[in-house]
Order: sequence, then C-alpha cells, then structure tokens
Amino acid sequence: MLRGQRPMDLRKLTYFVEVIKEQSFSHAAQKLYVSQPMLSKAISQLESEFGAQLIKRNSKSFQITEEGKLVYQKCIKILNDYDELEHILDDSKNLLRGSVSISIPLEVVSLYFIPLFIDIHKKYPEISIDLHEEGSHAVVNALVRDMIDIGVVMLPVPTHDIDVYQIIDDQCALMVSVDHPLASREQVDISELEHESFLLFNRRFVLNDMVRQACYSRQFSPNIMFQSSNTSIVLGMVEKNQGITIMPGPTFPDSNPYLRKIKIKPKIPWKLALIIKKEKYLSPAVLQVVEEILGYFGSNAIDEIKNNL
Repeated sequence: MLRGQRPMDLRKLTYFVEVIKEQSFSHAAQKLYVSQPMLSKAISQLESEFGAQLIKRNSKSFQITEEGKLVYQKCIKILNDYDELEHILDDSKNLLRGSVSISIPLEVVSLYFIPLFIDIHKKYPEISIDLHEEGSHAVVNALVRDMIDIGVVMLPVPTHDIDVYQIIDDQCALMVSVDHPLASREQVDISELEHESFLLFNRRFVLNDMVRQACYSRQFSPNIMFQSSNTSIVLGMVEKNQGITIMPGPTFPDSNPYLRKIKIKPKIPWKLALIIKKEKYLSPAVLQVVEEILGYFGSNAIDEIKNNL
C-alpha cells in the first residue's frame, strides 16, 4: 500500500483486535455476530492493505506474527482514541449529563460519601453515579483498565499510571471487645499483639498490607484468623471477642458500647486520596464530580487537574 493511502476502515481493525483477543476466528465471529468467512475475508483484506501477514493460518495452534503484534498494539490505541473522540463530541452536546463510575473502599462510603452523593444529585440531577465498593488494590486495577472514571483509595498505592490527590490524613486504631484484656488501655504497642487473633480486611485492601508490615516491624507475623471486605462482619466478630482488628480511627462507631478504640504504636497512617488515570480525557460530568469531591474535603487540586487537561 502506498504511504498516504488509507482505504481501511475501523470495522476491519475491530475485527482484527477481536480475533487476537479470542485467539480464534470462530470465537471472534461469534462475539462480533458475523460469519467466519466474512471475518476471514476482512482480515485478509487488512493484510493486503498493510502488505504484511498478521496471523499464521497454517499452524496447528493460533499464532500471531511479529508484524501482527505491532499492528495489534496500534489498533488498540486507534480504537480507544476513536471512542474517546466520540465521548468528547457527545459531551459537547450533553454537557453535565451522563453516568460517572466511581469505586470506593466499602468502609469509606457510609462514613463520608452518602451525604456528598446526595448533594451532587441535588445540584446535577442529570448526572448519575455508578458506585462500586472495592478495596484499594481493586480500585487501582479497575481505574488503569478504564473500568471506572474515578477512584478513592487508601495510600500508598502504585502511582505509575495514575494521578493522586490526597483528601484525608488520619490514623488507624486497634479495635477490641470491652471484654478483652486490653480494653482498659489507652495505647498498645503492636508487639503486644503477637499472640492475638487478627480479624482483617482482605488482601484487596491496602490496610491488610499495612497491618502486616507493622507486625513485621516488630519481628512477628500476625495470626490472621479471618478476613473479609465487610466492616460490619469484622466488627461483629470483634464485639463477640473472637479476635482484634485494626481499622481507620474515623470508621469506629463511638456509640457502640461493646467495642473499645485504642491508640497503637507505631502509628499506622490512614490517608485517603482521589485518583484518576494519567492523561485520560475527563468528560464534563466526570470533571464536575471530581471537583465536588475535592471541594467537599477542602482540596483545591481541581485547578491543577483542569490545567493538565
């Protein structure tokens, strides 16, 4: 094909990407709702236009050529850019409308975000919030894979592909039953918990890693008896004196007469941050929700975000 001539269309690129993802012409044809002969013909036309073989068809197993790998990576970018362009054009027409997907750790939602979401709905009734409740590791993973628009996480998290804007800086605390021997203490060193049964958030939560590291710093591994993603379940077991837990201090229900909150040493910081994917287009609706969240927590980082767009 001569440079500058562009006879191919996005449909062929879409077909090629699906074939590579499925590693099968037949499976891709089913996903795309086209016949296999039509799909094979489209890929052959694409190869002809590029003047290169993209897929080896004579081998017993599906095999992509080196040229095919290069084309596949570029196709992904082209199709993503086209989708983003469509979103930009739609947003210019719809302005502050549409769905905004956001993922937040479960224990944080009821503590801070319910009144915030109610306020956003009152101000912008045409914006709908699609809320996902996940641990921080899962939130980061969903964000970098473009499964959500905005994330809220407990720090630290990997920052290679994301921009981080801190919104809360607090401390974690030890939670025990009123019947636990430590219940009367004001402060406890982590080393004193070596023989305790730990009830923790599961490994999807950054806090799980931080508790383990705090224990390791005192030369022991925590005896983890139970892990969950549900705050109520963990605290319910602590109430019944089945073990101890370490949670963000602000999440502790002060009105609960069956639990005691105790300071711990060394301190385990509880820092929350809003995260967005680097260099990702933010629709007016998403940008407005970001501004509302940052403003709610007293952050002026929205100016930095807008300047980076």
